[in-house]
Amino acid sequence: MNSPANPASFYQRQILLKEIGEQGQIKLSAARVLILGAGGLGHPVAAYLAGAGVGHITICDDDHVEESNLHRQVLFHYEDIGKSKAKVLGERISQQNPLIEINSISQKLTPDNVAQHLENIDLIVDCCDNFATKFLLHDSAFLFSKDLVQASIYQMEGQLQIFPFRTRGRDQGCLRCLWPTIPSANSVGNCAQAGVIGAVPGVLGCLQAMEAIKLICGIGKTPSTATTTFNLLTLQTDTLKWRKLKHCVLCSDSPSITGIHAHEYQTDSSFELSEVNPQEFALIDLRSSAERGQAPTQAPSKHLPSSEFEQWKEQISHTENTLFLCQKGFRSADITQRMRTLGYTNCYSLKGGLADTKI
Repeated sequence: MNSPANPASFYQRQILLKEIGEQGQIKLSAARVLILGAGGLGHPVAAYLAGAGVGHITICDDDHVEESNLHRQVLFHYEDIGKSKAKVLGERISQQNPLIEINSISQKLTPDNVAQHLENIDLIVDCCDNFATKFLLHDSAFLFSKDLVQASIYQMEGQLQIFPFRTRGRDQGCLRCLWPTIPSANSVGNCAQAGVIGAVPGVLGCLQAMEAIKLICGIGKTPSTATTTFNLLTLQTDTLKWRKLKHCVLCSDSPSITGIHAHEYQTDSSFELSEVNPQEFALIDLRSSAERGQAPTQAPSKHLPSSEFEQWKEQISHTENTLFLCQKGFRSADITQRMRTLGYTNCYSLKGGLADTKI
């Protein structure tokens, strides 16, 4: 793009590094990166990739700036409250480096548009904060052979995972090797629920930016099939390796996930019902025999223990509405999500379990 800035001067200091040099700068200038999420992780990622001269950066986020964002999303100003996060962040890094192209998308990433957004992308940096979107991005990166740098934070801790899917080897696993099904949205709190200090996503976002630069330039060592954890209170760092799962639902030789389908990426808890008419559902009691004996249901129900899920999952009807029951609602929510991942969108969970609602 036309700019009064001088590339030779702008990138002079990093070109001096033997790991970058002129050839590395050419690679950075040619790279096309998608940053999903313009929050606490997305700010340092965007700032440092822009500063490094990544030639084309797309920022995708459907959220708007709130006052509670400002302590950690440091490129936003007070007068930005109410504005599109993606657009404001794009404007800021465009001012930082006028030599690069910025594309801001104020839109939620969905199973219907993910292929379009990844079409001309080389590398993805996942800066989002919910499981459904993380797995959508991860699965898409694998299926479309895009490198992925993923980070998550929780209070004073963070974790980093790198998936070089463009050049993956036979022994490289994926996130589905660890989590065949998407964890419950409520299993870990987000920043609004658990709290956050701005420096934590700042540190993890800087690490994401550096890993992205390494992948683009082909430098350094990138731990794959591993999770690196960081405790910012103790400065303790651990790298936890895992093995590729032989029968992984995504990266095995016979995967069950071969495309992106909307029902597999439920982003809400609409399958959890607190007020139900038992006569409208086939009731499945997931509790053990001992639990059922202590507190039997009043309405007729079929007994299929959650511990035997693999044995009975294919017995469930694809058409009849099915309500899973357990004592507290945790097992039923997990089983319902697993069934919905398999395509059973007619399955529901009793919210709060039989402890809250007598059936």
